[in-house]
Amino acid sequence: MNVLIIENEIYLAQSISTRLESLGYECQIVSTIHEAMQKDKFNIILLSSNAGGSLCEMFIRQNPQAIVIMMIAYVSEDTVTKPLKAGAKDYILKPFMIDELIRKINHQKDFLNLTQQLIFYEEYFSFLESEVLTMDVGKYHPPFIVKSNSQKAVDAYVIKYAKENNLTLKFSTLKLYRYKDILQNLSKDIVLYITHSENLKKNDFKELLNKIAGKNVIVSIISDDHIEFPQVINLTCKENSSDLEGNILPIREYEKRVIQKFENLYSDAKLAEKMGISRKNLWEKRKRYGLDRKKEADTY
Repeated sequence: MNVLIIENEIYLAQSISTRLESLGYECQIVSTIHEAMQKDKFNIILLSSNAGGSLCEMFIRQNPQAIVIMMIAYVSEDTVTKPLKAGAKDYILKPFMIDELIRKINHQKDFLNLTQQLIFYEEYFSFLESEVLTMDVGKYHPPFIVKSNSQKAVDAYVIKYAKENNLTLKFSTLKLYRYKDILQNLSKDIVLYITHSENLKKNDFKELLNKIAGKNVIVSIISDDHIEFPQVINLTCKENSSDLEGNILPIREYEKRVIQKFENLYSDAKLAEKMGISRKNLWEKRKRYGLDRKKEADTY
């Protein structure tokens, strides 16, 4: 990142520049704000109120893209209040340790990164919400189950629910973690959102439901099976052709993928029933596609 140091105390400016350059920053030094106005845009601007004078606020407004940190000799409306209102991010009181200045720079960089990430996720959620038709969130209270045929639809529903109820979510997927480990650190202030519970066997799924009773937990399941639980939200999403990502696969490839995806969730009899074929036909397809027979799975 490039840094502009506007400081008429040359020794201080050079000390700051030397330290920042040792950390990989590219620094330029000017002694007046008039010189600074002739420079290109910078990521970080360290602005001395002594060097800026009455032009500080105007200069800050002209550089909204930059992290501006004021370097001041005393605290006043002109040195702190007005620059902060104009868009400066922080200030540091002279004399100061350069390590403290670096800490402030790092803090502002982290805050900027988090802000940009938040904007990204907000925009993605808006897109996701437009892609799937989500129902009104209603007056449900955790724990509850959201059952659907689309993980995207459930995600959009749960995020919308959290936003409308001003709740903080913690995400955990049963594709990566064991449900027993996930449930060890529940919080009263954070709603735990557990996805991919359809990967659990029947007994494990029942145990999960027993353990979340009375807890701040939302569970998603992609299934059309009946679920015994006090609050189950049925969220049916019409399949979107855009989910194919523009690719058309041979029918055999679709069959192969369906068998691979669901063979751990359903017994052969149940899987064959859902595919609309006989159990013998399913066995023949396994043989044709080179798919080893899996151990019989429990069903919900």
